Amino acid sequence: MSRKMSAGRRAGFLRALAETGNQTLAAEVAKVSRSWVVKARGEDSGFDAAVRDAVAAARARLDAGASRAPAPGWTYFEGEELVVRGTGGSRVAEDSDETAGRAVAPRRRVQVARARLKQWTPRIEDRFLAALQATCNVKAALAAVGMSKGSAHTHRGRWPGFARRWREAEEAGALRLEWALVEHAQNLASRLALPPPDPMPDLSVDEILHSLYLHGHLSGMGRRPGRWPRGATLDEALASLLS
Repeated sequence: MSRKMSAGRRAGFLRALAETGNQTLAAEVAKVSRSWVVKARGEDSGFDAAVRDAVAAARARLDAGASRAPAPGWTYFEGEELVVRGTGGSRVAEDSDETAGRAVAPRRRVQVARARLKQWTPRIEDRFLAALQATCNVKAALAAVGMSKGSAHTHRGRWPGFARRWREAEEAGALRLEWALVEHAQNLASRLALPPPDPMPDLSVDEILHSLYLHGHLSGMGRRPGRWPRGATLDEALASLLS
């Protein structure tokens, strides 16, 4: 069976495999069956070695990446979104301050594959980060993309590129909201709305102040929570003036 396959299809399979590290996906791209790949590898040691080299090249490149986004040209296949999948997070644990010293799962094979249902993808990452920058509110941003808090923090721990973009989105969002509050305070009579470039639910001033406080942007401002101090009585005020 393997002798009937053209050299062009073999070359196409190996090119796709070197890009994705996924034999099933590479076989679909080259229009050959997965069973043919197995049979050809058993009959041809040269082809088997070429397959191993292609998988190793793909793994080295994908494992060195900081993002779940695959290489250009591998964003979609037959209408389905593709992602980089398979990392166990061991490389991130060595390099990330947030995960240093933690026990991690052993690294699995990294490859480009079809995205699963409720799985983080580059498209969902972009939507989440846009919402986070608009609100500086993780809960609201997660609700906008339909993902859970646990999955978000797990994904952040596995992918340093996503963790970096998350921090940048929070910093940019906090700065933007601070300026919005300044504008709001300076234009109370004109009823200026808070900046609305992203399709997110409206946030009240209290919600924005709460988000900024949680991210440490209101330290040293205002007063500590509790009862307001009691004002001086008329007799106390007169006594202080006459003393």
